Amino acid sequence: MTQLLDLSRLEAGEQPFDIRPFAIGELMHSAAREARLHAPENVVFSIDAPGELLVEGDAERIHQVVVNLVENAVRYSPRPGHVELRATGVDGHVVLEVDDEGPGIAEADLERVFERFYRGDGRERVAEGADRGGAGLGLAIARWIVDLHGGAIRAERREPHGSHMVVTLPRGRV
Repeated sequence: MTQLLDLSRLEAGEQPFDIRPFAIGELMHSAAREARLHAPENVVFSIDAPGELLVEGDAERIHQVVVNLVENAVRYSPRPGHVELRATGVDGHVVLEVDDEGPGIAEADLERVFERFYRGDGRERVAEGADRGGAGLGLAIARWIVDLHGGAIRAERREPHGSHMVVTLPRGRV
């Protein structure tokens, strides 16, 4: 229900952004700590995000995007599993990446996963014992937030298996 309200507010422009530079590494560590609270003990997180790398945006909203991506990665990772988070600076942008070791996203679903309420045909592929929840709104909200920041988000297949989520955002300046 909260996600639906968030999406409605974003679409209506009722949630103004607080745009300023912030350290993406700190935010990614925070998102991973939050995800660890709900993740099984045998899911390991690794984070590679330079502390001095800045993003120009609303830290609270970008945190929402990263948490969503990490929670999805945990949901679809096998047990034991490994979720990787990375941030790099590339040509005036910051590229955020979240990788998992799950079954991946079908080629036909790579773009559709960002549609509202779309959950693909992979519900049976959720890791055993994982929460099968989710209304199919998290990635739609993530796309809205990223788009409103002038960025881009995409899903890719990871070989030999897994998902690779990529977010590109404007780089912050001190």
